Amino acid sequence: MLIRYSDWKKPTDAAYAFRLRAVEAPQVPAPGPARDIRDIAREVLEPGDAERFEQRIHRWAGPEDETEEGERPYAGQQFLFEEAPWKDTLGAGELETVLRGTVRVMRGADGQTDYVLRDHHMLDVVLYHYRTTGELPRALFHADRHSDWCKDSFLEARTPQQAATWWKLLEGLKRPGDGTPVLGEEDIVFTTGKAAPTARMTGRDVGFSTLVPWFVDTAQLHWSQVLARPGVLGADWLSLDLDCFQPSPQLRVCGGLLRDPRFHGMMTAARVRVFVLSPQFTNGGDKIDPWTIQGSRASSLRLLNLLRRLPRGVRIPRVPDADVARQRP
Repeated sequence: MLIRYSDWKKPTDAAYAFRLRAVEAPQVPAPGPARDIRDIAREVLEPGDAERFEQRIHRWAGPEDETEEGERPYAGQQFLFEEAPWKDTLGAGELETVLRGTVRVMRGADGQTDYVLRDHHMLDVVLYHYRTTGELPRALFHADRHSDWCKDSFLEARTPQQAATWWKLLEGLKRPGDGTPVLGEEDIVFTTGKAAPTARMTGRDVGFSTLVPWFVDTAQLHWSQVLARPGVLGADWLSLDLDCFQPSPQLRVCGGLLRDPRFHGMMTAARVRVFVLSPQFTNGGDKIDPWTIQGSRASSLRLLNLLRRLPRGVRIPRVPDADVARQRP
C-alpha cells in the first residue's frame, strides 16, 4: 500500500510510540522479591501502550548452553529486576543470577544506581527506573562494540529485538505531558572500537552492527574523540557493554577510556550506570553460532568489578599511541 509523504510518520511517532503516564508516587522497592518488567510497563505506560510494547518489541532469549542433564539454565528471557544491597565487588553467584536473566539493581547512598544486565534492554531499564524514582535520562553515554541502532525502514519491515535497536527505539518512548522523546537520537553519544579478528575469537563480524544515525561522523567514534565533544562529560546515564573491552584485543583498543580522568569523573557523577554482560559476544564477533556464552566468565566478572570501582585500584596496561591510532574505526 502506498502512503503519501505528507501522511507518513516516523515509526517512533507511530507504531513504535509509547506514552509514559505521570508517576505520582515513585517508590524504591526494598531488597527482596524481583519485579517483572511486563508488570512495570503496565504501571507506567498509558492504557494499551504496554500491550503494544510487548507485541511490537521482542526481547532476546538467553544463551543456549546445555548442562549434562540437558537443561538450559540461561535460555529464559530477561524479565526480572531485583533490588539488592550495594556491593562494590560482586561474586560468581551474583553473576550467575544475572546470566539466568535477572537484572541486579543496586543503589548507592549518594543516589547513584547501578544496573547489571545480561542483555542490553535499555528501554526496560528506563521504564523500571522511572517507576521507582520518577526520573528520566537527559543524556546517555554509550560504549559498545555494537551501536544498537537501526533505520526507520528496519522498524517498518521487521519486529525489532530491543537489545539490537534500543538507540532508535528510545525516541519512541514519550515523556508524560508534552509527549517529547525521553531521549532523541542526538541525545545518545556512542563510542566504539573493533579489534582485528584473531584465531582465538569466536563468531564473525557483520558490517551493519555499527550503523549510526546520519549525523554521526563514523570517523570520530574513538573514545578520545568522543570525550572531547562539548557536553559529553555531563551525561547523567552511562551504558557500558562489556564486549567493548573483551576479549583482550578489545581492551587494547578501548581500554584507554578506562584510564582517562574525564571518564572517571563521568562514572562518579552519573545518576545511572548500566553494565551489560553480553555473554555471547565477549570473545569477539557479531554473529554468534551457537548462541552460547563465549569467553571466560571469570574474566567478565573481573572486568565488571573493575568498571564499577573506577577509578579506584585500576591497573590497565597502556597501549602505544600508534596501536590505538591503527585500531580506530
